[in-house]
Amino acid sequence: MTGIIVSVVIYYYCRNQFLFWFSISAFLAALSAEQYLKKVDDVPLNRTNLTINVRVSAVLNENIPNTYFEAVVIDAYLPSNQADISLSSSHRLLILWPDAPVLKQGQIWQLPVKLSRIVGRINQAGFDAERHAVSRNIHGRAVVRVSGSNIPVLITQHITWRQQLFDRVTQLTNNMPYQAYLLALAFGERSGLDKDDWTKLRDSGTAHLLAISGLHIALAMLLGWMIGAKLKLLLPQKTLFIWTPMITGLTVALVYAWLAGLTIPTIRALLMCFIIGSLKTTGSYWRHWQVLLVTLSLSLLLAPFAIYSASFWLSFYAVAVLVLFSVGQRYFPLVKMPHHTFSTTHLHASFLQLVKIQCWLLVLMLPIQWLWFGGISIAAPIANLFAVPWISFITVPLVLIAVITLWFPMLSSTLWQCANWSLLPVVEGIAWLEGAWYGLSMSYQPVLWCVVIIVLGATLLPFRRFKWLYISLLFLSVIGILKPNNKTSQWQVMVLDVGHGLAVIIHKAGRAILYDTGNRWQESVVAGSTILPVLENMGIKQLDYLVISHDDSDHAGGKALISEKFSPQYSYSSNYNDEGYFPCIKGQSWSWQGLSFTVQWPIQQVSRARNPHSCVVRIQAENGQGPSLLLTGDIDAIAELMLVKLAPTLTADILLVPHHGSKTSSTNTFLDHVKPSLALVSTGVFNSWNLPAQAVKEKYQQRNIQWLSTGRVGQITIDVDNESYQVRTQRSTTATQWYRPKWL
Repeated sequence: MTGIIVSVVIYYYCRNQFLFWFSISAFLAALSAEQYLKKVDDVPLNRTNLTINVRVSAVLNENIPNTYFEAVVIDAYLPSNQADISLSSSHRLLILWPDAPVLKQGQIWQLPVKLSRIVGRINQAGFDAERHAVSRNIHGRAVVRVSGSNIPVLITQHITWRQQLFDRVTQLTNNMPYQAYLLALAFGERSGLDKDDWTKLRDSGTAHLLAISGLHIALAMLLGWMIGAKLKLLLPQKTLFIWTPMITGLTVALVYAWLAGLTIPTIRALLMCFIIGSLKTTGSYWRHWQVLLVTLSLSLLLAPFAIYSASFWLSFYAVAVLVLFSVGQRYFPLVKMPHHTFSTTHLHASFLQLVKIQCWLLVLMLPIQWLWFGGISIAAPIANLFAVPWISFITVPLVLIAVITLWFPMLSSTLWQCANWSLLPVVEGIAWLEGAWYGLSMSYQPVLWCVVIIVLGATLLPFRRFKWLYISLLFLSVIGILKPNNKTSQWQVMVLDVGHGLAVIIHKAGRAILYDTGNRWQESVVAGSTILPVLENMGIKQLDYLVISHDDSDHAGGKALISEKFSPQYSYSSNYNDEGYFPCIKGQSWSWQGLSFTVQWPIQQVSRARNPHSCVVRIQAENGQGPSLLLTGDIDAIAELMLVKLAPTLTADILLVPHHGSKTSSTNTFLDHVKPSLALVSTGVFNSWNLPAQAVKEKYQQRNIQWLSTGRVGQITIDVDNESYQVRTQRSTTATQWYRPKWL
């Protein structure tokens, strides 16, 4: 109410519509954020055991094991000591249910769970669970815990129509090789796509086609419009019936969007179809940017947190590029020809127009693609030039008609088979483009924006009319490039936030060394979602060294993936069964870009390196000046005491806390001997071992040693020079958005 009053007062005195709508928008944004945070606060701070009734809210594929799914809370049965927890039907949860039965959208289950808030791994690149949660309007995370009499109970077998249609289509397409693609096009459900499928789609730049995108909604609208136009000819020619094409078109588009679960791109497309359809029916005229701006405003009004999703930005950004392209044609029309003619010249011009559009999309979407995916597909214009019209005008209509005719199984099955065959040239074609994905480091960001500015400037601001502007920009760019850099040479220590596990990057002058590779769970490797994106974001194509402290999964879980992707020149391990690895034992040392690496422990290799056999490495400048770093792996108390005995002069300014802060390590003797000023511990907030131990943390604090935990502060980056070091944490620098858990 306060925001509305302020907005009215501003409009009354200033008579400025922009300020009025801006203040209204700011008020609605603040209100939405406050409501979201209130619901998050209702979720217990620490993991809490309770029983909840939930409704499955996502369409699920019965052929794929359902480990994670989204659900809406119906009711909660709270223990007596947790009366302050308040869960209602407005709360949405992400539920982890190992070995879950076949789940269906609409079912209501009573589940014994361990409930907690969502805390993601925060690094300079990689998957951000907290941002993903707010974009999906999810307020907490629950893990199903089955024990004794606490077992899941199915309360209501009700299944939604969308799930029933999905199951029917799944049965009809079970034996088709491209079933996963068909389900993605029909329902926007892409869980059936495997890793190889995603690699092909990413490398070819066609991932946007394998879902119900805005273009497909527009095609559905066009199909319904054509049906309505034919129907209008059979109706009395009254003013009321001029809306028939609009109504039929919007109905078909709405049904298709409903099949996709009314996602952000489909909502955007629906709103745009409604606006354009209304304008055409009434004979009104709006400029392109007006349609785009109104659609953007309405989309954010309906789903304010969509701004944190990649699909929102890619969808609206792509449309904005097309609007700019249409504006640019006023300056550089491709071909001038008489209207209402069709010839070879006309066909050639249309093809060139499509090529030019794809080139515009490739160039102008460089920054947004880099921001969300860390790279670009060089082959995207070629692939989309042929795949977009093929999928849009052949496959999608077949899919639409196949869905409409589901009540005639023979006909529908035939249409699904035809749609499956139509995907053959596309899927096989993009397979040839595998490897066309080019990852871009963070240093390329200014270059990308410069390319965008140059392309827009060359189109909208012709050189012949703005030559002094271009000369001035060129002059300033040259000054910026030639400006001397007085910054001293540095090396960086980056302790990545990998949850319970360890991964440390030593970085200098565009080259890197990796110490440990994070955890792995069955098919999930944390290196793929964390370490790889960070290294690619830094522009690292190959590792100089890979050091594996020991064989435990939380340290060596990603070594196969890292070795495959980054081909380390040298690899070290204290396990002599690791083929191709040099022994990481006391006495080994090497120099790297002015830094000295000295192995302090163990004294010999073993057949299976456990915690006590962790490879301990000390790093410092070769001249012995400046801060030093000690990487300790998971050594225990006995190893610490033996290490101190064998290296009586061992000290370090920065210490990686042994064994994630376990009580079995960090002895008083070890700490008093090493005398660190900074202690870094790598662990997750909600780990099963409650690490780091409070008693261990107090040991460091009693010695006035600065303590930083990746679980609390995210990725820790230390800039080291010849005299001192500076510490930056991800949650205090870049990850400071309003939805981040402040209690950390």
